[in-house]
Amino acid sequence: MNSHSILAVTDLSQQGNRALIRAAMLAEPRRALLKIMYTPSDFRGSLDPDVEQQVKRLAREVHTRFNILAKTVADPRGGLEGVAKEARWADMLVVGEHWKESAGFFFRGMPIERLQRLVPCPVLLARLEVSHRYRRILVAIDSTSCSKKLLKLARRLDGGAQIEPFQVGDSSTDRRNSVSPNDVARQAVIQQQHSNADLIVVGRSRGSGFSEYLFGSVAHRVLRWSGCDVCLVPHDLRIDPIPGMPTPSPARHDPMATRHLLARPEQ
Repeated sequence: MNSHSILAVTDLSQQGNRALIRAAMLAEPRRALLKIMYTPSDFRGSLDPDVEQQVKRLAREVHTRFNILAKTVADPRGGLEGVAKEARWADMLVVGEHWKESAGFFFRGMPIERLQRLVPCPVLLARLEVSHRYRRILVAIDSTSCSKKLLKLARRLDGGAQIEPFQVGDSSTDRRNSVSPNDVARQAVIQQQHSNADLIVVGRSRGSGFSEYLFGSVAHRVLRWSGCDVCLVPHDLRIDPIPGMPTPSPARHDPMATRHLLARPEQ
């Protein structure tokens, strides 16, 4: 994964803007382009002029505060497909916990679960209050080659964070011993609570939503059960070396610096 551009989706609520600030913190050390897209929490309605101006104002505030290039992306349809289409041109997608579950939840899953099946980049769910960079990142690994990708990506997310690999088992061994996804996901969540990690990085295949609902997905159970931020990383993600890329600074942001953005009333 190259960190050239990050797409942040917000509905202008406090939770949505929390995702925007987290995305800006990730973009700042690498001077990555931050693209900001407004999408209503129910995926309905169009972008009216007042909302468009609010989104542009957010982009200016982010540019001023973090000294990064921030641009707005218009999505007149306001749908999940529009987000997925734009995310195909981004290195990471950051969303907040502000999307409502749809009527087709049983068959199609939560919006973020459906979304990550449509995009090739990592999807980060920003849940926590954003007062500092990530301090401790828990990486769920097994014996497969994908684990090296997860560790490398975690280090690139925040070079000042402590990386904690957590062995969740080998997939072939799990099948022989009938270890359920519930058990593996529960172990990861318990370890996150024990270590007080503020981010879990977990690998994820882009398979059928219905089959994974029936037969289980460790990544989705971690997503639903944990209370911290979660980054879902496709198993087929390519992470290329970036010559000369500076190591992110471990410096922390002043909590007061983002307070007025996070306190913006919900629309």
